[in-house]
Amino acid sequence: MKVPNKNKKYVISFCRRICPGSQCTYIPVDPLPDKPLDECFSIVPKHIISYGGEQKFGWSIWHWRKVFIEAEFHSIWKRPDGTLIDITPKLLPFNQILFLPDPHRRYEGRQIDNIREPISNDPLVKEFIVLAKERHREMNKSDLADQHGLVIVSRRVEEIDYQMKQIGFALMEKFGPP
Repeated sequence: MKVPNKNKKYVISFCRRICPGSQCTYIPVDPLPDKPLDECFSIVPKHIISYGGEQKFGWSIWHWRKVFIEAEFHSIWKRPDGTLIDITPKLLPFNQILFLPDPHRRYEGRQIDNIREPISNDPLVKEFIVLAKERHREMNKSDLADQHGLVIVSRRVEEIDYQMKQIGFALMEKFGPP
């Protein structure tokens, strides 16, 4: 997935549907060393204890060009001087993210599903999005919703992962890599 152009019409309308009245902005990424990947909800508060500032909640906006756009619930650090920065390590290196502040949401210990919308009318894109939603539901059933880190997945999650991988390969053949 890539950081989209915030001035594209589909990006603007997607962000308006998620959080009306809020505007997305590019935030520099400066990941803290030796921290776990994608664990913003624990990394930012610990960092604030040592360095001050605030935790800001919102959505990282990503897209797979010509395929779909996605919002991932996320938090960033607001330094004491007011500068916003993403300090969370990610699997792939990014210089910046597109961040949509959401003053109405807070992290309360449970996963929040990503919001995805197709850009393409391809039926495989829609199937991929349906499977992603089902995967989130499966990964958050009963006590799984409160587990963090590595979890043992169900057979159904393994099946969904396989289906998503197959669809992903087909989409890459049609549209190019994410």
